[in-house]
Amino acid sequence: MPQRKDDEGRGGEEGGLTDNSAISLISGGIDSPVASYLMLRKGVRLSFLHFYKSESDLEKLKKLVSVLKGYGRVERVYVARHSDLFPRDFGRYNCVYCKILMLKTAEMLCEREDMQAIVMGDNLGQVASQTLDNMLAISKAVSYPIIRPLIGFDKEEIIAIARRIGTYDISIREQYSCPFLPKRPVTKAKVSEIDYSVEPEASVEVLEIL
Repeated sequence: MPQRKDDEGRGGEEGGLTDNSAISLISGGIDSPVASYLMLRKGVRLSFLHFYKSESDLEKLKKLVSVLKGYGRVERVYVARHSDLFPRDFGRYNCVYCKILMLKTAEMLCEREDMQAIVMGDNLGQVASQTLDNMLAISKAVSYPIIRPLIGFDKEEIIAIARRIGTYDISIREQYSCPFLPKRPVTKAKVSEIDYSVEPEASVEVLEIL
């Protein structure tokens, strides 16, 4: 793992941000570990929430957490099986409801652990669920503030940070594709068409790796 440079340290400690805490939705991709790193270096305490598709996903998660905990305080690592998240098929809205159900799971953990916000690795326009229309519809599912540190970053900027902090080579390792991805995912979700009463069915467990 690359050595942490002085400017990559916990920049928020002097400002008292160590009193702040959040649940960070972390996948095995490039973006969400970088988003988590940016919060950790500000001194925000994080617990991670990961939805896995296979045991190899969990092994990748362990390696990512091992790197990220060198940049700040990681409280807990929560995991749930991705296939258990969906109560039913939502057709073209699957990607939107996937994020909604993930956020509702994160909100439940925020309430349980007395945390203040949810962190996501969204990057505007990068994938179907990350349009402004979709993010508006998704965000209305929860009452906790959602922090998106990478929202205006270029992909190359994100990759450069990932390389520097030591998560890139882990993130690019092959992983299972999403079986719920529709052929034509909706990109202009309408709030009026979302059923916000839907609840996640996935069982959340603590992964003992810290």
